[in-house]
Amino acid sequence: MPCPTLSGQQRQTWPASRHALLALACTVCGAPAALAQTAPATAGALPASASSASSASSALHGELWDYRVNPGDTLIGLQARLLRPQADWRVLQRVNRINDPRRLQPGSILRIPVALLREEPVSAEVLHAHGEVFVERAGAAREPLTAAAALRAGDIISTGAQSSVSVRFADGSRALLGPGGRLRLERQVRLGASGVLETRLMLEAGALETRVQPAQPPQPAPRFELRTPVANLGVRGTDFRARIGGEVTRAEVLEGRVAVATVALDAGFGTLASPAGVAPPRVLPPTPDLAALPTQVERVPLHFSFPPVAGALAYRAQLFDTQDPQRMLLEAVFEQASVAWPDNPLGSPPDGRYELRLRAADESGLEGRAARLAFTLKARPEPPFQLRPRADEKLFDETVVFAWSAHPEAARYRLQVAAQSDFKQVLLDHDTLTATTFSAPLPLGTWYWRLATVRASGDSGPWGDAAVLLREECPPPPPAPPMDAAMATDAGLVMRWAATPLPGVRYQVQVARDAAFTQLLLDETTAATERLLPKPEPGAYHLRVRSVGSDGRAGTFGAAQVVDIPASSRWWLWLLPLLLWL
Repeated sequence: MPCPTLSGQQRQTWPASRHALLALACTVCGAPAALAQTAPATAGALPASASSASSASSALHGELWDYRVNPGDTLIGLQARLLRPQADWRVLQRVNRINDPRRLQPGSILRIPVALLREEPVSAEVLHAHGEVFVERAGAAREPLTAAAALRAGDIISTGAQSSVSVRFADGSRALLGPGGRLRLERQVRLGASGVLETRLMLEAGALETRVQPAQPPQPAPRFELRTPVANLGVRGTDFRARIGGEVTRAEVLEGRVAVATVALDAGFGTLASPAGVAPPRVLPPTPDLAALPTQVERVPLHFSFPPVAGALAYRAQLFDTQDPQRMLLEAVFEQASVAWPDNPLGSPPDGRYELRLRAADESGLEGRAARLAFTLKARPEPPFQLRPRADEKLFDETVVFAWSAHPEAARYRLQVAAQSDFKQVLLDHDTLTATTFSAPLPLGTWYWRLATVRASGDSGPWGDAAVLLREECPPPPPAPPMDAAMATDAGLVMRWAATPLPGVRYQVQVARDAAFTQLLLDETTAATERLLPKPEPGAYHLRVRSVGSDGRAGTFGAAQVVDIPASSRWWLWLLPLLLWL
């Protein structure tokens, strides 16, 4: 059908909406571009129908939906059933060059611009919310956000420190918002019967890791857009990250392709966008090597060291629950090739299976692909506190008495004694000890001993650090002291604990007469790993310790343990070092 030619008077009298619709038709049929400019220049915004037609013309260049005509279909009927209320069925007539809008051939294909389709609001679902996660809605106060909650267009999600939230959108795409993030859900709609889903997000703060669902033929590809204060990211079937720092947005593509404003990023490349523009793409840093790291971890706080990456100035470490890869528990950035997580306010992760994800950052702050380490954390029940013999103590009696504290979860204890620190050749191995003391004869020499706690279920905790004792022959008796010499007395109860391999760490030590630690005899923070409690009275003493990071944040206390000081004139035999496991 040839396009009409308008007279000057017609161009002045037609409404702007008709001109916009005619422009769309001309775009399809190939008429001269000048014809699309026949709308009069008027001040102010165009009417809603003209704006809709203009957006439809833009969408026409990129995406059309093929509709198979059913018996009884008419263009007017399809307008009422499929199109937006302000859309005009005559656009479809011109796009498809149809002579009679009431006579459509069943089985034929009708091409419909996606931008003209009727919109149906859809919602997103919260998969996991860890820590302090909130949602803000218009006209309502901020409230906590929990798993399985529905999110609608207009909702704003925010996360606190060491907090994260993962969201699944209607098209199957997923996004993980990290600590200190703020994300606005601007648009979530389904476009009529086409099945096309549109999602538009606004990242206002923090970092977002996004995996956009690729097209699943014959279903149309979802339309996904992420906006930031300085650049818009258009994606389709892509795995990418976006992170805001000051006035700069960093984008990193892991799979697929992302358009950052006018710059196209392929997989393995990143860029920086600022008010001044978008920088050229650059290759992402290499992946760290975690092959030498252990897959069984028996100590908390968590600590990992790895070979440095050439050119890396920092490393981002994340801890995930292996049962759900979208559930992030911890995140931090370290300047050295070492991950050292002190106990955080949400508590140390319980024993279980975890995945460490680690990626290197270059001088521009762009981060590469993450290396992954699946490991098992088995740090509980903690080993009991060693009481005696004290470390490196010289013993002259053939029978050696081992003593330790009572662990609240213990059904029994396991004791090993060996001549070497690797315990490959064990002299003593007892795993049915229910008391907190054990006596055994030892030959002369240097010996290593260690303890583990066993629950009633048979679950055994990790071994404690090995302590060293020296069995030597008795020295000759000293000469008798002069009558006026001072009498020697023991100083008191010596408590000693293993150092935590974190820089700047201090330790809070508490000693109380009750299990609830309301009757404190000692409560102090020290950088040392030993503390003296002078001459305690007979009775039970409850002991515990926790680490305090260099930033002042205190971790959780280890399990409280008990030491009994007997009412005896030889009580000082119990005043021996105590090894506290953190």
